[in-house]
Amino acid sequence: MKSIPTFSALSCLIIGAALAFVSPQDPQEKSESEKAEMKMAKADADEEATFEPIDNMHHFMEYISQPSYRALKKSFAGEAPADRKGWKQIKSHALILAETSALVADRVPKGSTEDQEKEWREISLAVYQAGKKLYKSVGDFEAAKKNYGVMIESCNKCHKVFDNGKHQLKK
Repeated sequence: MKSIPTFSALSCLIIGAALAFVSPQDPQEKSESEKAEMKMAKADADEEATFEPIDNMHHFMEYISQPSYRALKKSFAGEAPADRKGWKQIKSHALILAETSALVADRVPKGSTEDQEKEWREISLAVYQAGKKLYKSVGDFEAAKKNYGVMIESCNKCHKVFDNGKHQLKK
């Protein structure tokens, strides 16, 4: 009977020593891997909070704006949509272009002067406002087509000023 408590006490002592060896002495101390993980998590959080562009403006326009531009160009080249599905497509693309112009407004080209930054934001606002009007005019083909044209003119102004006149869009 006496050997059981001694065995239990000895077991607790061995387990306690093993845990002390494995665990850091100071609970505030972190292993190198824990420190690296924390540093990476902080970097990820900082990166997420800054919303830096993932790629250049050309790719942004090509992959996000261009498909909507092409779809709207095709929609306005013909007759008014005959059904809700056709109008929904126009509304979707108008929303994409309006919202992306709002996003683009904060992505002033690097190295821009104060005047260029101001002009960038003014043109972005013009594109946004025309896109918003286009979105709200869905259902009225003539008004939507007019607002689409105003939006394209604003897009082209930006391309003229900030892209040396390249990538001019056709209505």
